[in-house]
Amino acid sequence: MQTKQKTPSNNTLGFITGTLPINALTFSGLILECEFSQDKYQDSLFTTLAIHLPDEIAKAHKKRKAEFLAGRYCAQLALQQFGHIETHVPIGPNRSPQWPTDTPGSITHTHNLAICALNNKPKAIGIDYEPIISTETAREIKGLIINQAEETSLIQTDLPFELWLTIAFSIKESLFKALYPTVKQHFDFLDAEIQNIDCKNQIMTLTLNRDLCPEARKGQQFFGTYNSHREGFITLLEC
Repeated sequence: MQTKQKTPSNNTLGFITGTLPINALTFSGLILECEFSQDKYQDSLFTTLAIHLPDEIAKAHKKRKAEFLAGRYCAQLALQQFGHIETHVPIGPNRSPQWPTDTPGSITHTHNLAICALNNKPKAIGIDYEPIISTETAREIKGLIINQAEETSLIQTDLPFELWLTIAFSIKESLFKALYPTVKQHFDFLDAEIQNIDCKNQIMTLTLNRDLCPEARKGQQFFGTYNSHREGFITLLEC
């Protein structure tokens, strides 16, 4: 069992309440999560934690600034564990994090949790964490997330509707994050299709339904993993 590493309150003023490695997914790199309190957020924490506050974030509301700070703080800790002295992760096009070329990574955050995945292999990474979607919301967004063939496959998992839709939503978010640095364009949930589900090993196979760029073409397959985590699911995909 992992022991939560408490962050000194005199450093983050109670904003970061704990950090913890995640070992629930099959991954050769590092996954680190930080719990944070939006109520304890202050703009001055960017200076205290030596994290750059971009202009576009400085103009955002408190919730967005708190999530950004926690995500970059988590990335800072992860990069330090990989031996990086420079731990600044700039914002790129469409708010995508710009990682060191030899250490690809990915960040996800929601409510009071930020998670960073980092690797020292030349593979793009996408990570996502989603609390379980409510049944009502799942019904409203289902048609935007999966097609009929995917629904037929997902029903066979014997998981409740809102759980398998949460996993499908999350794994496609992870795919988007992993592919975006290469394709450099937005693509829809329905542009990738879940075609195989290995419930025993918690692995999903996704296939592109259209060409996104010369390096990501229709029919190309990607493999992602998923696991229950806290009040939802965490997914990760490398490509």
